[in-house]
Amino acid sequence: MFDGLDHVPWHDLVYAYWGKADMPSLFRALLDEDEAFQAADELLNELYHQGGFVCSAAVAAMPFLLEAAESARVPCRGEVLEIVGSLALTAREVAARWIADGWAEAWAEAVPRLLVLLDDGDPKVRRAATSVLEEAVAWADEVVAAIRRRWSAQDGVTRLDQVLVVGSLARSLTAATLPETLLWLRELTHDPDEQLRFAAASALKEALPGRPIEVEPVVTALSGDLSAWSGSERFSGTPALSVRWAIDRLGDDLDAREEVCLALIAHPDPGRRRGAVHAAASLLSVSRRPRRLLPALREGAVDPDAETRTGALHLLAAHAQPGGQDADLFAGRLDDQANVSRLPVVADVAVWGLAWSGDERCVPELAERIGRERPGLPLSSMRTGKTLGYPMWTPSLQEILAPCSGWAQTLLPVILRRLHPDVETQLGRALLQTLEAWGPSAAPAVSHITGLLDGRLRHWAAEALGAIGPDAASAGPALRDLLGDPEAGLDNSAFRSGAAVAVPWAYWRVTGDPEPALRALGPRLGEWHLATRRLADLGAHASGHVSTLRLLAGALEPWTAVEAAHALIRITGDIAEGGHVLIRPVADLLEGKAMPVVRACVRYLAGHEDLPGRYLSTMEAVLADDRRHSWDGGWAAIHDDLELRAVLQATVERARL
Repeated sequence: MFDGLDHVPWHDLVYAYWGKADMPSLFRALLDEDEAFQAADELLNELYHQGGFVCSAAVAAMPFLLEAAESARVPCRGEVLEIVGSLALTAREVAARWIADGWAEAWAEAVPRLLVLLDDGDPKVRRAATSVLEEAVAWADEVVAAIRRRWSAQDGVTRLDQVLVVGSLARSLTAATLPETLLWLRELTHDPDEQLRFAAASALKEALPGRPIEVEPVVTALSGDLSAWSGSERFSGTPALSVRWAIDRLGDDLDAREEVCLALIAHPDPGRRRGAVHAAASLLSVSRRPRRLLPALREGAVDPDAETRTGALHLLAAHAQPGGQDADLFAGRLDDQANVSRLPVVADVAVWGLAWSGDERCVPELAERIGRERPGLPLSSMRTGKTLGYPMWTPSLQEILAPCSGWAQTLLPVILRRLHPDVETQLGRALLQTLEAWGPSAAPAVSHITGLLDGRLRHWAAEALGAIGPDAASAGPALRDLLGDPEAGLDNSAFRSGAAVAVPWAYWRVTGDPEPALRALGPRLGEWHLATRRLADLGAHASGHVSTLRLLAGALEPWTAVEAAHALIRITGDIAEGGHVLIRPVADLLEGKAMPVVRACVRYLAGHEDLPGRYLSTMEAVLADDRRHSWDGGWAAIHDDLELRAVLQATVERARL
């Protein structure tokens, strides 16, 4: 085997990872039962790693990978085919410049050999080859024909996998093959085997994306015996993972996804209920239309299964708003210490839900958590975009406390006991950002915050004082002493740059003297968008910077442009100066593009009277769109959307009076 392996100039090629592995030895190790699986893992790492490009070493390795996959002497043939499939998928997804020369030819030579593997005696190899052939979209007719010719000879699990692959390839079929393939899939939706009916219905949904899926076979299959999928390349694992995967596959058919979720949230098997709650989370994070899920989640929030209970309560907390109807439900879970791996403690989720519901029953619990050596809640916001779907993380301590200013009298003493010069930086930042969010409600803490201006927390202490405003006038002398060198004594560059902006801005806010802020912020315009945001607070005092701000409002970087546009409007009083920049990210929501900057745009626009009619029409269109208007996933997808809609609704109603 592997004739010619030693003649390849392996050391001259580009790899996906290390590039110093002995490739001939790794390939030959595939023949050793004790070493084969580790060798396959190392080959995957060297040739693919995390994907993103197809390296020249992968092109050179393809003939040898296929030879290994074809040989019964190799004990890890399925794992070898996984390498081929990963490379083929990458080549389909990335731009041509990221694909090494020779890949197209290597892949074209591979496809006929993969088709032969559909007859292999090992069902795992047949399924692995089927999975790789899903990437052979240019040969879709040949692949589907080969699958159908071998249909009667296949075992049940392989049939399930092959049906799903046919559905995936259907949109690449020619007119000569597509009609009969769709008819075949339609016939399979009436097969006596409930799992095959489900696979066919799912395949038809992928083949015809606009076609509503029939819910009954999906619910029946997911409610029944899922062991038929054991060994599947596509759909296997715990019942919870299987249910979640299957419901998510229904894609844009939101009604079908809701129906299946509702059916399985009530299933007697806790695994199905867990999967349904996770699938509901995925659904509710992209659309607000499935409104029947919330009552079902209220039932799930008292489920005897801890994972189901945590997930359901988490979704309800993400929806929590002042005066919401779930406060009693949250209060009933304050003593629930269930803690499933990788999920938050149920009681922590309940405290979060109560806090955002504006219910004072959260206050003792918040005080207790703040007073702990480790608060038990994240100290940093974990916003990661939608790449991770719906992670069951809680908001940070500061995000949970931000709307709690009404209980400042009770919570401030607890916060101030933790806020001392030696406090751990992340905790100190979180607590000071809480006081900043509370603004004037944090005024009793002014002297305490002022004492932190000498240390590494200066940046956040100054911002908290600035947010308190004139009620923090007693901090004026301490801030004035720092104006000459706001960065003095700070050894972290981020701390220094933050203090350089925060100190003069805070001095303006507490004393009303704009000159130090104008001198400090002007030179930093375009360097850091927070400096532009702070300059906007000075209003007409900053009129000397209008020409610079007009240039920055045309920047390609979104935050730079938006903060400059906001500053222009605040300084000139003319919405025409920057309104077109602020409304653009709002209009982008209608195209399904939600950028982080849109939340600031909506707040800034809400502060102005006499908005143009076209702006209001755009806002009304966004309100009528049921998609979640958030860049983030998880709880933030729901919370940010609700917050944005509330601001837009109030803005439109005020303007239409």
